[in-house]
Amino acid sequence: MLMAMASLFAACVLAAPEANRNPHGWGTLKRPSWYPGRSPQCLSDGEAQGVADNFKNLIADYSDALANASLTEDFVDYSDSVIELIDNGCPNTPVALGTATFDSRASFEAGQGAQPAIPFEQLNIWHNCDTVTIRWLSKGPGQEPAQVTGIIVLETVYQTNKWLIKTVYSEFNSGAWLVNLGIFKPSNCSA
Repeated sequence: MLMAMASLFAACVLAAPEANRNPHGWGTLKRPSWYPGRSPQCLSDGEAQGVADNFKNLIADYSDALANASLTEDFVDYSDSVIELIDNGCPNTPVALGTATFDSRASFEAGQGAQPAIPFEQLNIWHNCDTVTIRWLSKGPGQEPAQVTGIIVLETVYQTNKWLIKTVYSEFNSGAWLVNLGIFKPSNCSA
């Protein structure tokens, strides 16, 4: 089974179109480090931790200065979980699921800058040459009665001698967050 999956992965990589953009309109196609034409620049463990810490601080202790220092100008953030919070869990609202939550650094600054600090604990961090994945937890003040756990994938680019976050894909338990905000009231719960 493992050999079949590895063969399928290799076939997909080799059959991928040359353009780096995904033909479906979101994300970038990733190339293994041995792929011809791939940049030799790769995140070190320390640099990956720095990217993760910058994102954590954008959530837990936001500032425009940190956003400007950590995000590309053409930054994009995708999160159906955040869209559910923006829409208060209601269907048929102006922000469609599957679309960009924030389509620029400026829109992220406007949205995140208006939020209170959010408890954010990094549980795990993984990375490859240009992507950092964080498993995180938010619990404590503002996150009761239910803790919220999520996954964030941060695509980065190396610019001006540092790694900047270009694209974010983030999902978490928005149902628990809606309960914590008092917007959703669970029913039929056993004690």
